[in-house]
Amino acid sequence: MATNADIARMAGVSPAIVSRIVNNDQTLRVSAETRARVLKAIAETDYSPNIAARTLKAAKSGIIALVVHDLTSSVYSEIISGAYEAAHAFGKTVLVGEAAALARGQSHLGAWISGGGVDAVILQGAGTDTDVTLTRAARAKVPTVLLQTGNPESSTVLKLDDATAGRVATQHLIELGHSRVGFLGVDDARLFSQGRQQGWESALLDAGSTPAKEWVAQGGNSFPAGAQGMAELAKKAPEISGVVVASIVAAIGVLASLRDLGKSVPGDMSLFAIQDIPLADYLSPPLTSIKMPLRELGMKAVELVCSDEQLAPSLITLDAAPEPQIVIRSSTTTLGRRERQ
Repeated sequence: MATNADIARMAGVSPAIVSRIVNNDQTLRVSAETRARVLKAIAETDYSPNIAARTLKAAKSGIIALVVHDLTSSVYSEIISGAYEAAHAFGKTVLVGEAAALARGQSHLGAWISGGGVDAVILQGAGTDTDVTLTRAARAKVPTVLLQTGNPESSTVLKLDDATAGRVATQHLIELGHSRVGFLGVDDARLFSQGRQQGWESALLDAGSTPAKEWVAQGGNSFPAGAQGMAELAKKAPEISGVVVASIVAAIGVLASLRDLGKSVPGDMSLFAIQDIPLADYLSPPLTSIKMPLRELGMKAVELVCSDEQLAPSLITLDAAPEPQIVIRSSTTTLGRRERQ
């Protein structure tokens, strides 16, 4: 195992600097380049601060670390709620941290994770370098589960039945008469986005409609990315009359983009979002969406990390919940007779 001195030698700094960076010393003044060298050396080795030894030497802490990529997201709040409920049943508590803060060294939770001060780690994956670094540090010490995306060849990845969600959403639009349905994914690399796209494609094929590559674009997981992705999709596939959006957050940006393009929803474009949040009721128009078992996802993740069985690299699809539930609102409608011709 690498030591403080090893990290200092690799990064070209003193052991004291390494210690102060690891412990998130706010009074330390070093350049961003120096801090990055130290963090890179830590990520490439098995080094971890001895926080666990300083706190709970012989006993488990009773703490599960849950790391997400956006603490303000309504989607994540359901996962967190489910995790809290399950953790209580196991006599544990959940500490929530944001991945970006951990990456910047601005979270004490990051040091606790790498130092073994938590019993388990659950990471809402986003396919970033931060995910890879955090997962590598955590899984060597404690049970670790990634949610929705990650590499199942090296980690335990728990995901929703995203293919079913994509299929159900697309079938709903097809039943309304839309045979040319676009898909706006989050990005090509994320497992859940891939699954939702597979469901979209299979529903179109089953209905006798061949999906064209021009009907697909990526809209990220934010308002601006959704708006940009929709503008791209509308430009290259003007023939589509409906679109399935893999992220309801991006779908809010899609609404704005379509308005800027002079297209009405649902008159010119029926819009269906995967996931559901309370805000969907208050948009103009309210978004038709599909409820996913996010609470159950958080609960299952806690059950896995608290299990006595050792976690092995694998891809686990949550199958205990019923099929995703459609919430019909005003952003989808039947394709008119003129458009069918």
